[in-house]
Amino acid sequence: MSGQIPATDFSVADMLRPEVIANPYPYYERLRGQTPQFGLLDYPPGTVPGVDSPSPAWVFTRYEDVAGVLKDHDTFSSRDPMQEASAAPTLMLVNHDRPRHTVLRNIARMAFTPKRVESDIAPLVTQTLNSMIDGLLNREVDFMKEVAGILPSVVMTFLIGTPREDYTKLVRWANAFMVSSDFTPEERTQSNVELFQYYVAKVGERYAAIERGEAVPDNLMSAFIKAEHEGYHLTREEVVLFCITLVVAGAETTTYLLGNLVATLQEEPELFQQLKQDRTLIRPFIEESLRRDGPPQRLFRVATRDCEHGGVQVKAGEWVAFFMAAANRDPSVFPDPDKFILKRPNIGRHVTFGHGIHHCLGSGVARMEATKMLEVLLDRCSEILPGSTEKRRQTGGLLTYGLQTLPLILKS
Repeated sequence: MSGQIPATDFSVADMLRPEVIANPYPYYERLRGQTPQFGLLDYPPGTVPGVDSPSPAWVFTRYEDVAGVLKDHDTFSSRDPMQEASAAPTLMLVNHDRPRHTVLRNIARMAFTPKRVESDIAPLVTQTLNSMIDGLLNREVDFMKEVAGILPSVVMTFLIGTPREDYTKLVRWANAFMVSSDFTPEERTQSNVELFQYYVAKVGERYAAIERGEAVPDNLMSAFIKAEHEGYHLTREEVVLFCITLVVAGAETTTYLLGNLVATLQEEPELFQQLKQDRTLIRPFIEESLRRDGPPQRLFRVATRDCEHGGVQVKAGEWVAFFMAAANRDPSVFPDPDKFILKRPNIGRHVTFGHGIHHCLGSGVARMEATKMLEVLLDRCSEILPGSTEKRRQTGGLLTYGLQTLPLILKS
């Protein structure tokens, strides 16, 4: 829940305070009632606080303003000059504009088939979850550490085609890259180097196997290497960057999604019983969680021209930060926005996964993982009880909203 609106003055300069990161929603509420402010100094994924220098950005929190940025790809560019100037690997699709974006997305679609998600990965997710739950029933566990923090990275190793035991590395690399956990500048920089070098090596091994005429597994890495669109193939570096993008964009945000879902079931046990009795409610439950508690908080764009947006004058070259999470709780679009309402009539309007050409390519995988997790919990558990200590939300960065710890008891 959002809590009460802070009584003190609040500006975008205060948005990186730990208490705001832990629960930003009352602050979004205050900002929505004001003229958009300029001056947020925050970091895009991969950049390193204390090393890279952020550019001040306009902050947009109203649904209409956020949707306007998402839809106007010509005025608001996805290219990230700050990330490009840093030592961080550039993210594919996320940081590209048309026409290059169109080519890359078409190739990605060829690799990211529905079969790969539903037929190849879904059974693995169910099997992995059941194996996890076997050892967790009827004792206090930290769900973030023992389930939510593991499953998405295991899925990514399978999806991309790297050794399963490397999932622990993926967890650390994604946390450091997404600027949402506590790392020193040196640790973040070293993590980015390790992440890049790891996939350079793995992709190089796959190319060498293909060149030797060996049969290679049908996973995303092989699919990215072989995919072709109108005569264009990805370069070796682009294959590396696609792998990195999937890991950093998918592992951590899905971890927080899974945690937020289970936290709601623990906080509102009547919802757990409703879902247990009617599995058709699983999808509406996930969508309402994506709206109210969706992990992705904001993205950056850069204005390509002088324009008026949200009642302010934005100059060419200025940064804009648009907060999907704030838009998702705009009461002018979603009445009673802090309440969790199953079967909310207009739930399809939430913007957690973006919109249009930049709609998240991995949204199907995230929804599938969430669905399978809920199915297993509903099958294996009679109730979800709170643990002996309070859950804690992460305070490392404003990019994502999620739990650091979630103590609970899964009753059989």
